[in-house]
Amino acid sequence: MPRKVCVSAGCDDLAIAGKSHCPDHAQQNKDRLAERRATAQLTEHAASWRVLYQSRDWRKAARRFLSRNPLCADCAELGAVVAATQVDHIVPHKGDFKLFWDRKNWQSLCHPCHSRKTALEVFHQKGGLPEN
Repeated sequence: MPRKVCVSAGCDDLAIAGKSHCPDHAQQNKDRLAERRATAQLTEHAASWRVLYQSRDWRKAARRFLSRNPLCADCAELGAVVAATQVDHIVPHKGDFKLFWDRKNWQSLCHPCHSRKTALEVFHQKGGLPEN
């Protein structure tokens, strides 16, 4: 695999094979992303949603949904058969209880697909992170 120059501004070092940063900047990038994730978890929105997702009713409903829909919907679209581990809200509920509990708005996803979708919704939404 051909190696490329690190994407960090002003860096002329070669990136790690298959990655976008050199070894020095790879750790800095990892630390920056960890800080963004931690900051996102401190918002009022995250705290209120955590209560929803940790409720007994949600855990029971999610287990039942996964037992009836055991395959990852995103992977299935690509022709792959991958076990789903998480229930995702197709349209983000943003605290709307009606949308949160609407089973037509649920889909089964594997952890990597759910993480990718959530990251896109949280970090790449217009305007950045939700305000407190």
